[in-house]
Amino acid sequence: MPGAAPDGVPERPRSRSGTLREPDDLSGLSMFVRIVEEGSLSAAGRALGLPKATISRNLALLEKRLGAPLLIRSTRALSLTDTGRRFFDRVQPIVRDAQQATAEVKRRHAAPSGLLRVTASVAYGQAAIAPRVFAFMRRYPAVRVDLHLDDGRVNLVNDGYDLAIRMGAIQDSALISHKLADITMVIVASPSWLEQHDMPRRPADLARHAVVVPRPDIIQWKVGGETVRVPWRMSTGNMIVTRDAARAGLGIALVPEFLASRDLERGSLIRLLPDVEMPVIQATALYTRAARQSVALRALLDDLLASRPIEVDSALS
Repeated sequence: MPGAAPDGVPERPRSRSGTLREPDDLSGLSMFVRIVEEGSLSAAGRALGLPKATISRNLALLEKRLGAPLLIRSTRALSLTDTGRRFFDRVQPIVRDAQQATAEVKRRHAAPSGLLRVTASVAYGQAAIAPRVFAFMRRYPAVRVDLHLDDGRVNLVNDGYDLAIRMGAIQDSALISHKLADITMVIVASPSWLEQHDMPRRPADLARHAVVVPRPDIIQWKVGGETVRVPWRMSTGNMIVTRDAARAGLGIALVPEFLASRDLERGSLIRLLPDVEMPVIQATALYTRAARQSVALRALLDDLLASRPIEVDSALS
């Protein structure tokens, strides 16, 4: 129990060092700032959902604690005293910072809920992203996820996605990006293809082989420090079908190593140019500045970024 001063008035709380301290009154400061911003006690009461009498009483308590009048009240107008103007200029930024900090903490600790629309490339989405989305949804049952696996180019704003996971170079610098993993690529062909065609010995030899690609524009392969233009025979639309077409003997292919590892072990695909440096591409998470306000999106991103580099399931057959 606080002690009492000799005149019977309760003693003000003391800090650990023994000095007197003023009671914390952020709510009083916030109310004062709102009165000034709204222009009247009545308008501030309506904005805060409080009776005018409560606003007036709290303002009087603040002025009493400060020992100086802050506002001049009249029947027609409300104006700041010189002291009130200086006080307002000092405390308004403090109140705004405190309000923003409070809102941020509430957002971060709110349970994720609502709809998330996520798009990812087919192979990496199936092997790495989908299992993490499954775990995320088990942890947050109030979240719904609309997951689209597609190797085509998307526009997050126009297509209505909250998050995109893409492999390779990123074109849109206006998006916020986070690297998830480095993905090593390999060049592969089936034994049947190599029975009918010469084994490539150096990067330039790739130009004499028909290739399978996910898109017709991916014909400049950077291998071993060289750029080789390859002639495509088939465009598949995604990396999984590209791998499958190479396994079927339709040409050579440049695919993620994790996607070909099972076939390389079984011998249904052969790694070409094994001693040559292969390209490494990035898997990247992309989202807009507006989308990062979503509690659910931030929670999913936290999950993805916490496990970098994201391992993939190499058992995709």
